[in-house]
Amino acid sequence: MRAQTPPDERWRGVQSGALLIGMGVMAAIYAPQPLLAEIAAHFGRSAFEANLVVSMTTLGIALGVFPASWVADRVGRGRTIAVSLAGGAVLTAVTALVDDWWLLVASRIVGGLIMSGVLVSAVVWTGGAVPGSRRARVAAAYIAGTTAGGMIGRLLAGLVTEWLGWRAGILAVDVVVLVSGAVGVLLVALLARRRARAAPTARASDSRPSPLTTRWVVRAGLFGVGFFAMCAFIGVFNAVAFRMLEPPFSYGVGLTSMLFLAYIAGTATSMRAGVALERFGVRRAILIGIGLMALGHLLTLPENLVSVIAGLVALAGGFFLAHAVASATVPAVSPKPVVGSAWYTLFYYAGSSVSSLALGWAWDAGRWPLVVGMALAFAACTALATIAIPGTLGRRRSDA
Repeated sequence: MRAQTPPDERWRGVQSGALLIGMGVMAAIYAPQPLLAEIAAHFGRSAFEANLVVSMTTLGIALGVFPASWVADRVGRGRTIAVSLAGGAVLTAVTALVDDWWLLVASRIVGGLIMSGVLVSAVVWTGGAVPGSRRARVAAAYIAGTTAGGMIGRLLAGLVTEWLGWRAGILAVDVVVLVSGAVGVLLVALLARRRARAAPTARASDSRPSPLTTRWVVRAGLFGVGFFAMCAFIGVFNAVAFRMLEPPFSYGVGLTSMLFLAYIAGTATSMRAGVALERFGVRRAILIGIGLMALGHLLTLPENLVSVIAGLVALAGGFFLAHAVASATVPAVSPKPVVGSAWYTLFYYAGSSVSSLALGWAWDAGRWPLVVGMALAFAACTALATIAIPGTLGRRRSDA
């Protein structure tokens, strides 16, 4: 008789595939971010215009999440993810090769539209390939992959650009997008097919809707967590780049970019988010993440590099813990999981835009103390959003 793959090995394989999918999509989204100065100089554009290269990608994502969820429900989530990743890789290559400024900007917004298919489908599709008890851990692995992809993409693009120019930097990241995306999709698809053949009845029972799907207030609370947590996070990393260029630090761009290594903490905490969710429940796990974020904000206040680095590490670790728990829970409490993920993605990227503007203004108006004060206010709003989330949601029962 042919040996069967042990169940634990199957779900861990899906976990690895989810991580690779997250790595691929986030590397594609943020590949040009550390190269904006070089791109602006090449095309003779201002810093504000150069920011369109990133902001138009997130705008494309915001515009694409609901059409992508509609497509995914009709043609299949796995196919949607595969086509979205392939399209994202093609558009990333276009970004690196075009000579017309507005064509470059157009490639970024179209790339965002296409890659929204991954963002709304990945958690639901990969979670459907494993038993219900393992879905939170697979979702956490996907979030961990997004942190790793964002960090690797930024660092690789910057390093290659130093030697070969910004076009080569983006193309180097595109190789990561292609390889990680292809391997991740194939791995999940293979194991999902094996699970469907081995236990089709169990698969059907796993997909029963949660009794909380009628509680719209729970979903609103989770969307609020995604929005406000992002508001308290990304703008701090934007503003710290300006802070490092001024006295008493006065560091160069190369050294300042190394601060993104703090994202490693986010990779670690998001990988453990599934365990935290099962042990503490959704609300408490999110509050632990918010507490880490607030500690990180405060640690960045002293004009001391070690304290700033420690603060950024705590901030990244706390944010990605809260984000991983919230995004993993949304499909389970949504009548249509892909639509629920689409709403969460929309609020998440809206928070990114608000954070960049609000904390950018705070830096101009009051320098670092005002940045930290506003970030702490957003963290407090995140905590308030958890009031809508039942304390027992997501917590594994002792008899389970």
